[in-house]
Amino acid sequence: MDLNFNLHSRQLEVYKSEARFKVVAAGRRFGKSYLATVMLLLKALSSPKKTAKIWYIAPTYGQAEDIMWDMLMEIGGDLIVAKWKNKLTVELVNGMKITLKGADKPDTLVGSGLWYVVLDEFADMKPDVWEQSIRPALADNKGDALFIGTPEGLNHFYEVWLQGTKSEFTEWESFQF
Repeated sequence: MDLNFNLHSRQLEVYKSEARFKVVAAGRRFGKSYLATVMLLLKALSSPKKTAKIWYIAPTYGQAEDIMWDMLMEIGGDLIVAKWKNKLTVELVNGMKITLKGADKPDTLVGSGLWYVVLDEFADMKPDVWEQSIRPALADNKGDALFIGTPEGLNHFYEVWLQGTKSEFTEWESFQF
């Protein structure tokens, strides 16, 4: 099975980073959604626990479907053995599932066993989504997170981006393109 996803050099820079929490602030047409799709697939394929969860979260459930579903279907291709569009969930050849979610319903983001999460357009989410829902869910498996978005001023996305620029936040790395 060919897993050559043809990431461009800047996307590869993010992919190769060993940081647990990666924050990517990039303009439109950078390929943030493509990078997120590839990262979701690769993390799912490398998960040591079949019960661990892998989520993609957009500001709303509708945006999650609009932004990620078709791209996941296209890029995932033969890696996907089952799909449930009504639940925005796919199952991969190794039994791992990737679920798309919206931050507009925070009660759906509570859970344990989160292995990997992409928070897309984090600036458009409520700030407490990360601290109250996602961060605790990552603790069980010491899971990783990718924050991606287009800069929109000095908000909570900017705050997490700043963490990756400071040496005291050793698990964080930030990228600006």
